[in-house]
Amino acid sequence: MPSYSIVAVSVNDTETFQKYVDGHQGTLDKYNGRFLVAGPDFEAIEGSWPGQIVVVHEWPDRDSFHRWYNSDEYAPWKKMRFSSATSNVILVDGLPINPV
Repeated sequence: MPSYSIVAVSVNDTETFQKYVDGHQGTLDKYNGRFLVAGPDFEAIEGSWPGQIVVVHEWPDRDSFHRWYNSDEYAPWKKMRFSSATSNVILVDGLPINPV
């Protein structure tokens, strides 16, 4: 079953954060993660959203996300993200796919 990481990002160092955005894609590829949504153009329909940017990734499963997030490949990029932005990250499972 696929899993989705949903991220709310508030950037405090635009230049460093852009380097993170431009550079970390290869780390997702290795763990079969992919972007579904990324950007600042969103509407909060109910309540408030805790960030300036919304990002949604799809993963084959939760384990793939955790292996990526804790990987040596992603570690320097995560450090760069921590230094340039604050984030709220959740991980949620998708719905099972039922063949017709």
